Amino acid sequence: SFLDRFKRSGDLVDVDKAISTHEQAVHLTPDGHANKPTCLNNLGNSFLGRFERSGDLVDVDKAISAHEQAVHLTPDGHASKPGHLNNLGNSFLHRFQHSGDLVDVDKAISTHEQAVHLTPDGHASKPGRLNNLGNSFLCRFQHSGDLVDVDKAISTHEQAVHLTPDGHVGKPTCLNNLGCSFLGRFEHSGDLVDVDKAISAHEQAVHLTPDGHADEPGRMSNLGNSFSHRFEYSGDLIDVDKAISTHEQAVHLTPDGHADKPRLLSNLGSSFLRRFKHSGDLTDSSTAISHFQSAAICFTGSPSVRFRAALQWVHLASRFHTSFSSALQGYCVVFDLLPQVAWLGQTILARHRELSSIGGIASEAAAVAISAARYDIALEWLEQGRSIVWSQLLDLRTPVDAIREKEPGLADDLVHVSQALEHAGSRDAGTRDFSLQSNEDLSMEQVAQGHHRLAEEWERLVERARTIPGFEDFLRPKKLGQLCSAANAGPVVVVNVHKRRCDALVLMPGLDEAMHIPLDSFSYEKGQELHQSLNRLLSNAGVRVRDVRGPKFVPISEHQSFQHILSILWSCVVKPVLDGLAFSVSHTADPPRIWWCATGHLAFLPVHAAGIYGKSEPGLKISDYVVSSYTPTLNAIINATQSREMFRKFGGLLAISQPNTPEQSPLPNTTVEMTHIKQHALDKFVVYPLEGSVASVKSVIEGMESYNWVHLACHAVQNRAEPTKSAFCLHDGHLELSTIIMKQFLHADFAFLSACQTATGDEKLSEEAVHLAAGLLLAGYHGVIATMWSIKDEDAPVIADRVYSELFSDAEPDSAKAALALHHATKRLREVKGDKGDLAFLSWVPFIHVGV
Repeated sequence: SFLDRFKRSGDLVDVDKAISTHEQAVHLTPDGHANKPTCLNNLGNSFLGRFERSGDLVDVDKAISAHEQAVHLTPDGHASKPGHLNNLGNSFLHRFQHSGDLVDVDKAISTHEQAVHLTPDGHASKPGRLNNLGNSFLCRFQHSGDLVDVDKAISTHEQAVHLTPDGHVGKPTCLNNLGCSFLGRFEHSGDLVDVDKAISAHEQAVHLTPDGHADEPGRMSNLGNSFSHRFEYSGDLIDVDKAISTHEQAVHLTPDGHADKPRLLSNLGSSFLRRFKHSGDLTDSSTAISHFQSAAICFTGSPSVRFRAALQWVHLASRFHTSFSSALQGYCVVFDLLPQVAWLGQTILARHRELSSIGGIASEAAAVAISAARYDIALEWLEQGRSIVWSQLLDLRTPVDAIREKEPGLADDLVHVSQALEHAGSRDAGTRDFSLQSNEDLSMEQVAQGHHRLAEEWERLVERARTIPGFEDFLRPKKLGQLCSAANAGPVVVVNVHKRRCDALVLMPGLDEAMHIPLDSFSYEKGQELHQSLNRLLSNAGVRVRDVRGPKFVPISEHQSFQHILSILWSCVVKPVLDGLAFSVSHTADPPRIWWCATGHLAFLPVHAAGIYGKSEPGLKISDYVVSSYTPTLNAIINATQSREMFRKFGGLLAISQPNTPEQSPLPNTTVEMTHIKQHALDKFVVYPLEGSVASVKSVIEGMESYNWVHLACHAVQNRAEPTKSAFCLHDGHLELSTIIMKQFLHADFAFLSACQTATGDEKLSEEAVHLAAGLLLAGYHGVIATMWSIKDEDAPVIADRVYSELFSDAEPDSAKAALALHHATKRLREVKGDKGDLAFLSWVPFIHVGV
């Protein structure tokens, strides 16, 4: 009774009473009693009702748990089974709409299909269950774009409307959802028949909904969406005026704090935006910004809805208004919401999926900040909006010794929960044992909910830590003053590439502000063109996969050659930076260091090799001036430098060689690499070899835990579908990135990845640096030699020989000299191969240094 009144009124007091009484009913009903499933089902419905109003994830998780128990306890063939399945499907669907996890919508469809199948024709509940099944198909369509799903949604919704008698209380709901399905198909097909049907269904739904009903605002908003979409197609101003009017009523009828308020405000903003695009009236643009802003700053509702509203706000403000103040304010909200969109309560795979759809938001924000001459904010946002998942993992590993001195119990809780969260995040990679109380019998749903609760507990603990005097900024994004320490060892050049503009922001040793160097002769389009040329060149050469026989190069146009790519990088990016920093040609064997942190397409281009080749005079190549290293973020350098100060002493080299890995092409020269390493180490330094069959995944991990240097001469693969499954190919299987990032090699220092594509990354996640080299930095290594594409078996020993001859020439090996050693090694290989012809560049250009 309380729940039914809540559904009509929307009064939270009623749903709280419903939950309380249903909980008592469940508690007082003994296990095994025939009424237990019904009590659990009703409790689940009450939690789901409150979730729809509040948006609190705990409520929908509790709803799913109660509904799952109800389904489990209801015997097959029981008359209540279909209803319990239907309600479980509704809970999964609502959680999907909040979190975007595709597993939930697939479960929703599956359970709804079972519910419909088990409900006999003519049953009074058949239309409602068909309606819910249609909702699930529609939600999956909106995520996937698969027309089969929206056609199924329309078909089932039409059946639901047809089977619901006029005057039935469920008729408006079925009509509303049928209208949403037609509108969904119209957005994809552009067929006016569909949008006319959508308007007709939505008008009937609104007409049949009594005034004051809790569902009235949502149905009015959906009608407004239909008018708004028809206007976009037809240009009829009557439609957009109707859209605005109905959206305004919907917003007015929805109380503040309602979980659906951000969506309704966003829909209203979208209608004003459509009218602005038609009329050009800046008043409409300002009004649209106001509504998007209101949606973005709501304290309840789906984070993804608020995030998209914030994006609309900043795009409009930065494009059509002369003042940058509103846009800058909006980007602050964007970055506040970003950790909620890629939430710690999701798996790493799910977070990467969310981030791949967001694109280069950090570069976009930085470009606007640079236009406003706010170079400090630009750098802070670039740091905050890139390598987000890596940063989250690093936050979980933040030492809490200082907090332990103030509150030992809080420090212990932070460590305990952070460790559990790390394992929870990688559960898609096969990890089950992550919860605070390990239980092998946990269902996948219990595992997921345990992950949600851990993330919420972590957020509470961090907020608690911030109440301690002196810890107010605990785990908050670093400000420029803190980021400047990244340049302690040399200049760090952050290159921002965006369609609006391209710039370098440079941190210099001893300076507490960023130096701005505009890159007026470079552009987003030029970077995209160079990236495409490089990809064609590499594919043409067959170096996307390592082949012992070496690349078979077929000449292509001059404008797709290495010389062309490297000369453009030189003239448009590197030379302007070197000139801005007043670098001159170095005549010593130890040139100054520089670090590159690139965004967008530039992140996949060999900035470290930029130059004009084929000419002998000095001053035309980057290597004439500096020794180059890369870093995925400024924080990566800061963390590596700080931890390296604690573990500088050489603690032995683990050397892995895989000349004949099962199911891979032979790499005979990996044994030559091993020979070079042993020759240079002699008896002075500990080298622990793992060759051939003894190099198992287990033995390699154990070796990495024992020795602080590692050399991996083997095959490696970059997995583009699931980047964290990128791996080193060892004798008995793959050592995956997902496994590496879960490790903390406490004494790790230096890694030489003499393998293929260890710093390639994923183009859909260009700002996330999802590759093996970055993973090793995250696992605790301070510096890594890696490869941008597949290397030739004959070249790797040449590089390794020169690198280790330098690193092992001192009384104590120093990994900080690895970048210089690689600089000399690639120079030597370049001299052997020559500076002409793309085959020569394919040999030495892929080798890079990452870290300190």
